[in-house]
Formats: sequence, C-alpha cells, structure tokens
Amino acid sequence: MKFVLMAVGFAAVLASAGALAEQPVLVNTDAKSIIAQQEEIRAEAVARKGRYKDMDERTIRDLLAKQDKVMDLLDGKEHSTELSKIDQTTLFNSLESIEAIVNKAEDERMVCRRERTTGSHRTQNVCKTVAQLRTEREQGQTAIGARDIRCEGCGEGNGGRPEAW
Repeated sequence: MKFVLMAVGFAAVLASAGALAEQPVLVNTDAKSIIAQQEEIRAEAVARKGRYKDMDERTIRDLLAKQDKVMDLLDGKEHSTELSKIDQTTLFNSLESIEAIVNKAEDERMVCRRERTTGSHRTQNVCKTVAQLRTEREQGQTAIGARDIRCEGCGEGNGGRPEAW
C-alpha cells in the first residue's frame, strides 16, 4: 500500500509538471525511500511471499529487471531531481511498470514520453495510460485503413496505371 501511495504521488507530480510545456519536471522524491521500498518488494517477490506467491516466473523476472533499472538510476543519488529530465521520465515509467506488475493493472499504468511540440524545439512530458495509448493506436490504424486509396479500374486497358496517368 505504501508503494502505491508513493508511486501515485510521484506520478501526480510528474504528470502535472509534464502537462505544462514551459514548466521543468521537478519531482523531489527521496531516492533512499524508493530504494528501500524496492528492496522490500524484491525480498517478498524472490521469497514468493504474499501477493507474489502465485506470480509466474516471467513476471517475477520482469519485476526484478524494472527494479534493477530503478536501482541503477538512483545509485548515488539522494533525490530524483538530481536526474536529467529523460532519466526522471525513465524512472517514472519504471516505477509505473513495477506498480502495474504488483497490482496486476497493466491498463492503468501511466507511460510518459518526452515529445516535441509541432513547430517547436522544446520538449514536454506527455503522460497517458496504456489503455489510452492502445485506443489512440487503434483509432490511428482505423483512420489509416479508411484512407486506403484503391485504384478503381486499374489494370483495365490503361497498362495497369490509374486514369490520371
């Protein structure tokens, strides 16, 4: 439960900072608290205790790999604000992945990306849930499929070329 609250707080600050293109991402989270929490989760997962007792081996490996990434990012740091904006985003995404694995809620996992606004060289954080990203991807594929231009009558008496040629 403590993990969920910390991850939600971390997510709220990062997402709200990312919503404003002009604002820097400032997430001042104690690195030692995050590391201690991840060590608790790791100990339970490796021992297959509590919520981890029925977790399959692949999921445990994924969890441990995400935790390794978090540990590497925070190694030697006191606060997450010591990380670059890109590393803060990577940290956020890794913690969200861990939370999704622990809570078995992949669709609710937030994914943040650094994106450039059209016509600008500035980047901003754009955060969406996995479910939102999937919906956007499906809508994009549907829109592309609807725009699939087919040549009516191609190959009929015009050497296989469209009429405008």
